[in-house]
Amino acid sequence: MVAIDCEMVGTGPKGHVSSLARCSIVNYSGDVLYDEYILPPCHIVDYRTRWSGIRKQHVVNATPFKVARDSISKKKLCGPFPCHRLCFWLRVCI
Repeated sequence: MVAIDCEMVGTGPKGHVSSLARCSIVNYSGDVLYDEYILPPCHIVDYRTRWSGIRKQHVVNATPFKVARDSISKKKLCGPFPCHRLCFWLRVCI
């Protein structure tokens, strides 16, 4: 079993499109399986810092979205629900 937390930023017209900017995955024991800031493939219009905690400096040298997607998808995650939600977040802004 894993826990996944994703932070989103606003892209697209007026920042109304949600794009992945950070993904954290931990296992049942609390071991960190993945925790990276992610640079969305779209221009960031709204960092949503109040809710996401994401600031411009976090994504300046962040992992490109496609690299992060490939890295996360290679992880062995158990159970249908976490994988389903992860697939949703990985499809955002593609």
